[in-house]
Amino acid sequence: MSARKAAGLAGLSDARWRQIVSGYQSVSGSYVAVRAPADTLARMAQVVGVTPAELRNAGREDAAAELEELGAPPAPRPAPGPYAPPIDAVTAIMAALTPEEQEEVIRRLGHARSTSHPGEGGVERQHRQTG
Repeated sequence: MSARKAAGLAGLSDARWRQIVSGYQSVSGSYVAVRAPADTLARMAQVVGVTPAELRNAGREDAAAELEELGAPPAPRPAPGPYAPPIDAVTAIMAALTPEEQEEVIRRLGHARSTSHPGEGGVERQHRQTG
C-alpha cells in the first residue's frame, strides 16, 4: 500500500502522514519535532495493521488505548479506480464512522439529493457533472 493511500484511509493528507512518519516538519526553514496525537496515530496504526501491543512497546500507551477503542480495521476497499482525492477523503471518513453514523450520512445524502433542484447546485448537480 502506498503512503498516499494509507494517509487517505487514515483521514490525513499524505504530507501530514510523511511528517508524522519522519518525526519532523519544516517550519520557516527550521525543523520541528512532530509527535502525532494519540487518535491520529491510532488511525494510522489501524490502517497499516499495527497492534495496540506494538504501540505500547513503542511507548505510546495513549495511542494503544485509542486503537483499542477503534476496534477492527475498516473493511477492505474495492479495487482502486481512477485517482479521486475528494472521493477517497470521504471514503476514509466514512470508514472511521460507526455503522449507525454511516447510515445517517447516507440518509442525509439521499435527502439532500431528493430535495435539490436542477440548476441549484447541490448533490444532484454534482452527480450529473461527475458521472
